[in-house]
Amino acid sequence: MKKTDIDNRFLQWFHEASPYIQTHRGKIFVVRTPGEAINNPDICEQLLRNIAGISHLGIRIVLVYGIRPQVDACLGEHKYKYHKGLPVTDDHVMACAEQQTGIVRLKIESQLSNALVNLPLTGVSARVCSGNFITARPYGIHDGTDYGHTGVVRKVDATAVRHQLDMGSIVLISPLGYSASGETFKLSSGDVAEACATALSADKLIILTDRVSICDSHRKLLRQLTEHEAHKLLHGQRKLDDKTRWLLRISLQAIDMGVHRVHILRWDIPGVILQELFTRDGVGTLISSEPYDTIRTAHIDDIAGILQIIEPLENSGMLVKRQRRQLEIEINHFLVAIRDDAVIGCAAVYPYGTTDMAELACLAIARTYQGSGGGNRLLDAAQRHAANTGIKRIFVLTTQTAHWFKERGFTAAKIDDLPITKRKLYNYQRKSRIFVKEL
Repeated sequence: MKKTDIDNRFLQWFHEASPYIQTHRGKIFVVRTPGEAINNPDICEQLLRNIAGISHLGIRIVLVYGIRPQVDACLGEHKYKYHKGLPVTDDHVMACAEQQTGIVRLKIESQLSNALVNLPLTGVSARVCSGNFITARPYGIHDGTDYGHTGVVRKVDATAVRHQLDMGSIVLISPLGYSASGETFKLSSGDVAEACATALSADKLIILTDRVSICDSHRKLLRQLTEHEAHKLLHGQRKLDDKTRWLLRISLQAIDMGVHRVHILRWDIPGVILQELFTRDGVGTLISSEPYDTIRTAHIDDIAGILQIIEPLENSGMLVKRQRRQLEIEINHFLVAIRDDAVIGCAAVYPYGTTDMAELACLAIARTYQGSGGGNRLLDAAQRHAANTGIKRIFVLTTQTAHWFKERGFTAAKIDDLPITKRKLYNYQRKSRIFVKEL
């Protein structure tokens, strides 16, 4: 790869990442990382370096870690017992859990302490705080089975955690909880992370997992799911494996309790947290309380984004050139597709006088999002918008995308089929083809 290509990729990434740096500053993110990631030296070092880095950017981090593989290794031939999918924590398992919790905590603290070394940040280090932030109770006896030291989260000391976050510390939380009587219980790191995110009203819950996030029936990554879609997937007819069901359950519990966004990421992807937080599309599955992509009526602040999308198409001759002043006057006719506060597509609907016809114009999707179905969604939204205002037919003039509109129910028409006003404005030099669709 040429140096200029590398420079251009860096500049593109920097321009895309910059708004997120500002947006995320001061927000609380709860990150759950499994013991498998901690066991992988390269991944662990990179992951913790990235966490220290984003903490330095002003993001307030609560890091919850798991210890399952470490406990498994410590147990040797003494294996976990399970009942109905839940571990039974006897005295020997609990002793291993306490031991490995301390070992893993020290490893994480050591790595975080060294994470910002050799960077041009004089005198800066990642401060780490851990403590007895989790109050727990025993899971108890179910169906005659005593789950021993297996516990469930009873309370998160959110005030104490927030105090440490306000002090600039990364708060490190283990999968152990303590009762008022001094007993210690082993907890699920996922449940701890969900409870922390809920108690802190966190902006994001980030769950690192060994799964390929959440996939559709064809094993293709589902990049975004609304709360409704995730609930439908969890309780629908499609058969899901236990891990996927667990991920969906944890995510929906967090969203139901006020966490706006849950990110499910594979821990073995290099730089996975940076790629998810500082790029528009991310690399995992986002489950949100509201749709990630929205289509709405455009306003004046969207003009710069619209121009960025349509100017390349105007220069290629695909679209008729529009001046900024013209856009400002006509902005109320535009719809925009928004992803994470950025304009990624646009379309305009121009009604013609007292006729029942309107022109669909300037339908465009940003180059990086073409092929993702955004054009179809914009077309559907434009047609609904037109129909709601009493329009019965829409027409388009196109020079290069006739096939696209024909595939979507438009039929060829003639100049005489256009409203009289549009006929007078028809550009015979462009020789645009005309298509009409009944709504």
